[in-house]
Amino acid sequence: MDWITKESDNYIFNYHTGSIAEKEIKKIISLQETCYDFICNCLNVKMNIKIKYYLCESSIEVGELYGDNEPCNGFARKPNEIYAVYNDKIKCIGFHEDAHIISYNVAIPPQTFIREGVAMFFDKVSLKIPNYIWVKFFIDNNMYVNIQELIINEIFYKYSDLITYPIAGSFIEYLITMYGIEKFKIFYGSLKEDNFETNFLQIFKISLPSANRKFIKYINSIGNNDTIFNMIKSELEERNLFK
Repeated sequence: MDWITKESDNYIFNYHTGSIAEKEIKKIISLQETCYDFICNCLNVKMNIKIKYYLCESSIEVGELYGDNEPCNGFARKPNEIYAVYNDKIKCIGFHEDAHIISYNVAIPPQTFIREGVAMFFDKVSLKIPNYIWVKFFIDNNMYVNIQELIINEIFYKYSDLITYPIAGSFIEYLITMYGIEKFKIFYGSLKEDNFETNFLQIFKISLPSANRKFIKYINSIGNNDTIFNMIKSELEERNLFK
């Protein structure tokens, strides 16, 4: 299928003739420009090129464009490409993939945990439920995974992203709130395969296990809502993640 192209201040949007994306392109542009401005201002980053957005009609199409033919709702490809499903049921737009592309101008850490944590920090929610409430549920139901485990990619990928992503997003929000965005960016840009805990201690002046314990105490100090807890439980049960 051929692509129609429409440019905005910071994007080049590509979509198919007659698609939902074509009908809603003005709304899409407005949303993504808002996300773009917020992310760039927060990270104090400037993009030298426009982001190319490919709004696909299905996860199958996204998988084909990614190259592995595995259905996928969205992915970011450096330096400036985003492929996302946009149809009547799934609208995979907003902060997440844009945060990946823009934050890559700071660095591309090897740890999936911190890359996805930054994207989820900007998302704020998972399935429209705040990240911290997911984490509170995991703590209360013995499903929480310690940060020092999740920084290891092999362990991170052992768990569902419904568990790992909210923990990552909440922890990154905790770090940025506690220590400031500039100190976080120094840490983010310093990471290599084997220096996460060493650099964490050097920059934040606290060990990662101690920060993990403080993070749990912080989450436990925030109120929760039984109705939302029941929604989380239902989602996890539906995916066979809650026992």
